[in-house]
Amino acid sequence: MKVLVVSPVFPDPPHTGGALRVAQMLRALAREHEVTLLATVPRTVRIEEARDALAPVRLWAVRSGWTPGEGPTLAKRVRQLRSLCSCRSAFYWTFAWPLARAISRLPRRAFDCVQVEYGPLGLLPVDPTLPLVVDAHNVEHVVLERISREASAWRRWWLRWEAQRVQRDERCAWRRATWCLATSRVDAAMIESVGGTRVAIVPNGIEVERYPRPAGEVEEPDHVLFVGAFRYWPNLDGVRWFVHDVWPQVVHARPHARLSLVGSDPPPSLRALERVPGVTVVGYVPDVRPWLARASVVVVPLRAGSGTRFKLLEALAAGKAVVSTPIGAEGIEAEPERHLLVAQEPTTFAQAVLRLLASPEERRALGIRAREFVVRAYAWDRIAETLLAVYRELPLTVGGSGR
Repeated sequence: MKVLVVSPVFPDPPHTGGALRVAQMLRALAREHEVTLLATVPRTVRIEEARDALAPVRLWAVRSGWTPGEGPTLAKRVRQLRSLCSCRSAFYWTFAWPLARAISRLPRRAFDCVQVEYGPLGLLPVDPTLPLVVDAHNVEHVVLERISREASAWRRWWLRWEAQRVQRDERCAWRRATWCLATSRVDAAMIESVGGTRVAIVPNGIEVERYPRPAGEVEEPDHVLFVGAFRYWPNLDGVRWFVHDVWPQVVHARPHARLSLVGSDPPPSLRALERVPGVTVVGYVPDVRPWLARASVVVVPLRAGSGTRFKLLEALAAGKAVVSTPIGAEGIEAEPERHLLVAQEPTTFAQAVLRLLASPEERRALGIRAREFVVRAYAWDRIAETLLAVYRELPLTVGGSGR
């Protein structure tokens, strides 16, 4: 089939979880189909170099005044303001508007199927005679609802109103879809509850061969690590909570403990956390694997979000001992106490980190079981087969539904 994949996120290089998922989707689909990517491309990306990097996937690039992952720009603010006079959410206007104009210029019947990345993009003006696959990276309105709980009063009002609009957009998009792809059972159940569409669970996966356990002993004592893009608000919120509420208890018990914060785009407010004893804001690194290898414990202290976390899968695949909040581990069917430790409150989270820092034997045993689990359940090659199975069934689905 000729498949058009529509994404507001450009997948090369895949510095964020969303970009990594899109990149994996493209590679998997290109095994059996002729794939074209329609994507907004940041101004810093050279189009011809991007086309070469994505081959054999064809690139249809759209320049935009703002792309997801960038800081706020005038173009983004204009789109957000425009949403105030629209029945659509600000999410739709900021992510989808440049792509909507491009899709409206599509030659009729140029493709056999369209896949859109992120749920609300299912509202794009796609030819209604074509099968539509909606890849729901997250249930976006749940992310906004969770963020609102920790926001200031004025921002809480905006986020809750926006969550209601995003929920309406997502439900409409899910009903339009021929198939929806969910990253977890939790998200799949929410999509299925709306009714009217088929749902396949296509989790975020990991190329496990890229994360071998270190051959030598490179782990550094009392070294705690967080990894995540800091443009993503749940990451920023989780780190602040961990540093302010959890980390002092860890340092009190183990004065030599060190915390490394690794991720792109750390804002000045995050840089200020280096005033806290033992905390280092590393920022962007080209390869996270050496940092994983040196860490004694990896933390995933998220209090908001949806879907599943690539950062957690990376740590488990690398055989690291992990402590996560329930939301941080949500959607990944790892077993607490067997594959990782899970804690909700600051004191219990600190106790879990201290427990692992004090026991190399437990860290090693936990890491071995974690890697075996990821190889079995989240290796991308296996997950890709689930995606391709959906596409093999698409002609039958469309024929049966009349779409």
